[in-house]
Amino acid sequence: MTQINQISIQNFRNCGHLHCDLSAGLNLIIGDNAAGKTSLIEAIWVLATGRSFRTAKSQHLIQRDFESSTLFAEVTSSHSRHKMHRLGLQKSLTQTLLRLDGETLKSQAALAQLLPVQLLTPESHKLLEEGPKARRQFMDWGCFHQSPEFMPLWRHYQRGLKQRNYALKRHLPKVQVQLWDQTLVENALKIDLIRQRYLERLTPYLITFCQALMPEIKEEVVCQYRAGWPKATEDLLALYADSYQKESHLGHTQYGAHRADIRFKFGTQEALNTLSRGQQKLFVCALLLAQASLHEKVLQEPVIMLIDDLPAELDETHRRKLLELLQILNIQHVITSTSASLIPILNPETTRVWTIDSGQLSLQS
Repeated sequence: MTQINQISIQNFRNCGHLHCDLSAGLNLIIGDNAAGKTSLIEAIWVLATGRSFRTAKSQHLIQRDFESSTLFAEVTSSHSRHKMHRLGLQKSLTQTLLRLDGETLKSQAALAQLLPVQLLTPESHKLLEEGPKARRQFMDWGCFHQSPEFMPLWRHYQRGLKQRNYALKRHLPKVQVQLWDQTLVENALKIDLIRQRYLERLTPYLITFCQALMPEIKEEVVCQYRAGWPKATEDLLALYADSYQKESHLGHTQYGAHRADIRFKFGTQEALNTLSRGQQKLFVCALLLAQASLHEKVLQEPVIMLIDDLPAELDETHRRKLLELLQILNIQHVITSTSASLIPILNPETTRVWTIDSGQLSLQS
């Protein structure tokens, strides 16, 4: 199975030096507010994705009076016949250095491939109520892991989009804008097909977990995919040509794969409008569990679940239900809480509990 065997952190947030060997099941981190719980979750997420879920500024990740922070993990991966991999990331104010098994990497993709992590935080319900970026990232996480061609297509698309937007913003001649249209269209259409297939495979799993976590809702959930251009569009290349004058005025490309979105509905009602705040949190849990189940089905490996402040997310009944589902799915999970009494221990043999204070961990016996 895929799991983190150990994690080491140096000069990250308020953690000067932190090291722990993780269990294959539940890893429970107990501490007061500002003790370093979220920093541990964040460090694993940064190592896996290259970005923080709390800030876009590198200086906020580096402990005061230090020039860089370092993250290291030993990971067992199902991709390499259970071979142990050593993953490293060092972040300074000016650059990020990535290492895998002693070799320097140019891209985050290899680390992300070996460390498939999912994240649930007190802000996760905003997936429904904020803009489409988070929903695209959710969808593209699955596309990245399950379709090897997705990332090269996305990189080519982004490169072309950047050049086209530069030409639009600078009001360069029309021919220099349209030079990138064919590249964008070819890659956008391929990305579109991958995203559609992924959501089609995901939906049955999402229906199952919505029924398990929210049995009071009788309507089945529906995922409405929006490509990033009008549904009636028959020729995306022609749409770009027709939109040139408007986009030249706006200074950016209005249509494309970078504008895709997902809308979730129960019956005819938008999930955001029909679900209570508590149900919205359960729905995000269902999304993550559905994604984890599909990931395991396709790739024969489980994901790793990071959950920051679980008691703030769910009531006692649903906390237990979520933990039972994680155990059934054989998912390694790292959970933070202010009190151990709020988290039921379902299997002591695969559970480790730590207390954290001022960025220092202590393993409870």
